[in-house]
Amino acid sequence: MIKSVFIFLMFTYSLSSEVVSMDSGWTFQSEGELFPKKVKVGVPLIEQGYQVPLKGKYHLIIPINSFPNSSLSVYLDRVHSADKTYWNGKLIGSTGSLSPNYYPYWHKVRYYEIPNSILMLGDNHLEIEVECRETQFRCGLFRSIPIFGTQNEIKDKMIFEDVNQIVMAALFFGIFLQQAIGYALNRSSKSGLYLAGTAIFFVCWRLPALNKIHFLDIHPEVLVRLLFFCQFIFPVFIMLFVHSLIDRRITKVAFITFLFDSILAFIQLFELNPDVRFYFVYVWYVLLGIKVPILVQLLAKNYKKSSEAIVVSIGALIATFFGIADVLTDVLTGKNAYLTQYGILTFLFSGVLAIALQSSRTKKELRNLNESLEMIVTLRTQELQKQYKLLHDDLLMAASLQSKLIPPMEFQYEKLNVASMFMPMEKIGGDYFDYYIHEDGSLTFLLCDVLGHGIAAALIASMLKVNFLEIAPKIKDPSLFLKEINLKILPVIEKNYITAVASHFDLKNQILYYSVMGHPSPFHINLRENRLEALGGRGPIMGWKKEVQLDTYSIPLMSGDRFFFYTDGITESHSREKEMFGESRLRTQLLEGNKLSPKELNEKIKKEIKKFTFRLSDDVTYFTIDFL
Repeated sequence: MIKSVFIFLMFTYSLSSEVVSMDSGWTFQSEGELFPKKVKVGVPLIEQGYQVPLKGKYHLIIPINSFPNSSLSVYLDRVHSADKTYWNGKLIGSTGSLSPNYYPYWHKVRYYEIPNSILMLGDNHLEIEVECRETQFRCGLFRSIPIFGTQNEIKDKMIFEDVNQIVMAALFFGIFLQQAIGYALNRSSKSGLYLAGTAIFFVCWRLPALNKIHFLDIHPEVLVRLLFFCQFIFPVFIMLFVHSLIDRRITKVAFITFLFDSILAFIQLFELNPDVRFYFVYVWYVLLGIKVPILVQLLAKNYKKSSEAIVVSIGALIATFFGIADVLTDVLTGKNAYLTQYGILTFLFSGVLAIALQSSRTKKELRNLNESLEMIVTLRTQELQKQYKLLHDDLLMAASLQSKLIPPMEFQYEKLNVASMFMPMEKIGGDYFDYYIHEDGSLTFLLCDVLGHGIAAALIASMLKVNFLEIAPKIKDPSLFLKEINLKILPVIEKNYITAVASHFDLKNQILYYSVMGHPSPFHINLRENRLEALGGRGPIMGWKKEVQLDTYSIPLMSGDRFFFYTDGITESHSREKEMFGESRLRTQLLEGNKLSPKELNEKIKKEIKKFTFRLSDDVTYFTIDFL
């Protein structure tokens, strides 16, 4: 009687303060028992003489002497494993599923609101039906003492618990962002990336511990798999961080533990029996035990070599202490005290400090190297400037020599009016043209384009000059002339193919003979009719093989004929928008220059090319011949 009065007074006083701790008066009746037994809450049922599998009901009488001003609720914390909760025989909430469709939901808190309509003055009956089939679970109301009171006060308690976890998660997430962004901007070291991975996986590991997360209609299986996957994988990132920070070599033992951790983590992404999941957790504990001496040995080996090792060692010791305390608490009581998060947070801060120290030392070494490098660069620059001046002078001399090797063709001979244009891409080029006047008054012209440009192409062009001077007086037929040059030049060039066009103007008989070796066909313009056409005829490129098949083509010469010979440097000139000058633009220029002299036409085309392109991409050479 006295005890009942005491409980009544206690509940009356507690309700006046809006929240009451329901720490006594509980009974439990398992299936098959005739009478309920007194039990304690906050203590697992298996520690009170019960065995798994287990199904039964908690009972508690709660006296209420007056109706409250606000709605009431009960907060049972987490329950192993599924439950249905009743108030005065009315179901007020359930989590998971009882048999026959048993489904555990052990990681969700039980918060149930009590409708005012089922409250009674006097004794109220709270009944919690629970079921537990996992041998690795402790079963029942094990986590903490349930509380009963107004919804606002209990929600405030849940929010406070969440805020504590969210603050921790925010700290970890902040470290993740800081290290991830730092690595993205500066990829000099992977230690920051591994530290970021450690932080984000730990955040995901603690995410299911939030009360609020279970009210977002996320399937419980997703949360379970996320929890265990992140729990198994984040130690791998811790070890990778330490290795990358201190010693990049990973031992075989460490690699094997990383491999096992990763395999176990990915297994957790599949549907598993809860007991099996916890068996894997025990394996994980063993792997943690293997990692600790590896970590200690690694840190001890480098303890005196760098300040980073000292800082990380302190953080690792603190994390190890909290981790061991958390594991022991979990194994002995079944209640996870979440001590690990404080140790890991300390370790992450020590990692951030270690990376900062490493970065500071690296910057200092880099500054010293830069100073040394600047001195070396200064000396090397002076030497290069000398070499550049010598090379520049040599190029100027070579350009001067090439200008003498390639005669400017601006002359009038009998009925021919000739003008040429040579625009090398660099100081010297690989295009070559020349002419020869025979004793009978006929003229031979040659235009060649050596593959490439610069010094190598200019040397080949000089060889063409030598061969031209030797062959031109002997051979008038363009195809035989090109065949002979091909035989002469073939043994001395490698991978420097040549395109060429040779023409012979027989002024006495007024016939133009020409032959082509892989070169753009010359244009024939009828100035009287303002009509333009490309001369026909093709042939293989020069310098490809010894025996070649060439033909000589002919066209009668008539007063008012104009012939335009060019290299592809004109048509392949590019604008800033990567558009080519092209053959159509060249045709337009030739037709628009119908009334111009050969020299004036050449200047017009030159201005148009310079206007179109911002810089030459190849040597540009062309000449115009008018038959008057």
